[in-house]
Amino acid sequence: MYEAPGRKALIETALDSFQAEILPELAGDRKYLGLMIASALAMAVRELEADEDADPIRRVLDAFAALYGEDNVARAGADAQTRLDALSRDLTRELREGVYDRDLTGPVQQVLTVLIEEKLKLSNPKFLAAREYSQPTPN
Repeated sequence: MYEAPGRKALIETALDSFQAEILPELAGDRKYLGLMIASALAMAVRELEADEDADPIRRVLDAFAALYGEDNVARAGADAQTRLDALSRDLTRELREGVYDRDLTGPVQQVLTVLIEEKLKLSNPKFLAAREYSQPTPN
């Protein structure tokens, strides 16, 4: 039986065709626009790959569990994405209120590091491969 290509395969094909056939023909502002389109398509492929593997969300939820405890993570929502959204809002509020002003190391640093790494894997994976970013040092 014939199976249609999946979303990821379709976007990968569109990206490959765009980069090989259209992008080389562009110049000036059109080239910049073309590079933005190629970047967006590549990001969509990475997001679909992340959706296939629940590991990124699991990594972040594990980091939140170290900060808030497993029970609080479980109570944060019915599914992983709802938990992640609720816990991210809680941490954002707590940071804004200055709850962690004295100590951004340990579990708080781990949550922030994992969140940033997972977002960079989608938006700018070359950054993680090409650079080491600094971490706060305990006083």
